[in-house]
Amino acid sequence: MPSLSSLPDDLKNRLLAAGVKDETTLYAALEADPQLFDDYHRWLFNEAIHAFAQTKDRKALVALTEEVPLILGDDFINAVKKAINKALDVGDYDTAEALRQRLEALMEIRAQKAYQRQTPLAQAVVAFVQARSDIAARRVFDQYRTELDTDEAERFLAEEFEGSSEEAERHLAQRRALLKSLRTGETNVPY
Repeated sequence: MPSLSSLPDDLKNRLLAAGVKDETTLYAALEADPQLFDDYHRWLFNEAIHAFAQTKDRKALVALTEEVPLILGDDFINAVKKAINKALDVGDYDTAEALRQRLEALMEIRAQKAYQRQTPLAQAVVAFVQARSDIAARRVFDQYRTELDTDEAERFLAEEFEGSSEEAERHLAQRRALLKSLRTGETNVPY
């Protein structure tokens, strides 16, 4: 919970009047008053954007995502994109570029966190699909044999992955065929 002293006076007084003393009473007050909830979250969102714009490096950005997880959400990312466009519209190219670089780093951090939350099966299948070559995919299969040498892995690859282009679909079809061949021991699999 942010310090009450850092809040604007009006919002701070409304929270105090609602009996907020700690995180538990804050959640209770916000749940009881939808307008207070909206105002508090709007303030928190704006503070997060300001803190995001002030980060100096990736380490600080990672720390900010731990402190304020809402910056990993789509609403925050869309707000940053709007801020970039606004900066470009007024000719403030330095600000636009600084925000773009931070946004790119934030997207990488978000993807990494999402990957870390995946099951071992999902991580193995993603590594198998993203391998740069069939040789590399075979190495991934050997490394994650416990996860990939299963019917579940084949089902996951067939049901959870879809290409965004013809080339991507071809790649996925090749990976599906390769996984099947590695599991069955067939070596003459058409690509």
